[in-house]
Amino acid sequence: MADPSRPATGYPVHPAQHPNGYPPPQSATAYAPPPPNNPYYYNQPPAYPNPRAALIRRLIAALIAVTVLFLTILFICWLVIQPHRPEFHVTSFSVTNLNVSTSSQRLTGNWNARFQVYNPNKKLKISYDEIMSSILYKSEILSQTRIPPFKQDTKNHTTMDAEFSVVDSYVDERVVNGINGDRANGAVGFEVRVVADVGFKVGGFRARRRLLRVWCDNVSIGLSANGRSGNLTGGARKCKVFA
Repeated sequence: MADPSRPATGYPVHPAQHPNGYPPPQSATAYAPPPPNNPYYYNQPPAYPNPRAALIRRLIAALIAVTVLFLTILFICWLVIQPHRPEFHVTSFSVTNLNVSTSSQRLTGNWNARFQVYNPNKKLKISYDEIMSSILYKSEILSQTRIPPFKQDTKNHTTMDAEFSVVDSYVDERVVNGINGDRANGAVGFEVRVVADVGFKVGGFRARRRLLRVWCDNVSIGLSANGRSGNLTGGARKCKVFA
């Protein structure tokens, strides 16, 4: 007959049957992974960063910092100076001795234009050099002239005159028909252009020079059907300025 105090083989021991009432403690020995197959695994030196790559990173960071600083200074200067383009108005415009020959497509005439130039800047002075002015009809150039250079102080108004002359010059047929048709309606509209090399100056600092373009469109002169002379109609004309 089996001893009732012995547990049955193949079944877990009941806690009450353990001397302390708890399961036996596990072994304190921690699991250790097997050593690697490479015998030099623990003798490899640590990896050091590439000094050339670190230098390139520092140079890029310095370049970015300098660029940000330069743009910040430029933006602050722009806020302080607040640059504006000059303003141009045609205040006077006339023609004399105008003659258009339909048969030979020849044009003769003398034009006089007066511009009012205004520098709206509070801190910027402007100098105008290599000034060239043109008179056109329907985008065809009739005459060109040069204007003497000049300088403008801040908040300054300056008068600029241009004289154009054409003597027996051949023009396109559409110009002849257009001018004669406009004269029959009592006014001829011309276009006046001004191109100049301008420079801006703040104190002793000179900014880079720019090409200034002034477009004065539909500047009308009152003329009768057979008239040879006329003057600006409709008052002064404001021009578009590009720089």
